[in-house]
Amino acid sequence: MKITEVGCMGVKPGLRITDPNTPEGVVLPSVWKTVLSQPGGPQNVFWGLEKEDPSKVWAFFDWDSVQQHEDFAKRYGAEAVKDIPKVCTHGEFTKHVALIPSSHALRSPSTRIIVGYFPSDISVGDKDAIVQQVQRVLTERDGNSSGSICCSYGWGLEIDYPVRGANNGLAGSVFMVLIGEETEGEHKTLAGRLAHAIRYIENSIGFHEFTIQILQQERE
Repeated sequence: MKITEVGCMGVKPGLRITDPNTPEGVVLPSVWKTVLSQPGGPQNVFWGLEKEDPSKVWAFFDWDSVQQHEDFAKRYGAEAVKDIPKVCTHGEFTKHVALIPSSHALRSPSTRIIVGYFPSDISVGDKDAIVQQVQRVLTERDGNSSGSICCSYGWGLEIDYPVRGANNGLAGSVFMVLIGEETEGEHKTLAGRLAHAIRYIENSIGFHEFTIQILQQERE
């Protein structure tokens, strides 16, 4: 099963880590190049700063399986990412999500990401119900925009995702929706409907919505 690694890190104050014309702006691209060049590594990386909170940088890597990621991390991980502390203060988390149909929404110049947090012991039935609710929103949207908006969604594979904004160490399962922002009006309407649907699900324990200006690198 194809999976996507999801990670979030803090950025050191005052650094422009996405500007390639600065010393700090070449650090993460160089790290990702190393990761992508090693045997058994991911196929690509999509990354960027949160528009709403530029002190957070996110990265998404596509793997064939969690096992592939774990094997790679054991063999090459520490050496490959040794320069990250030059520009980042800490790692908030590294997890995995199974996206349907794939991570293709991250290939848009900008991606809106909606994260719903749910109890760690959420049932399979409740997970399926949430997927169905999102699918209904996608199929009921007005007009003929289905071909112009890239959308991915799926459940996280772990059950201990830290809930953004919770001060008590709360963690749980996550459902994530990614919307490629190709067309200004259409994607905003769709994002609003999906955010409303996820935010107000009965057993929700948290919600986070943000935008990333996507940078990407591919395995050569």
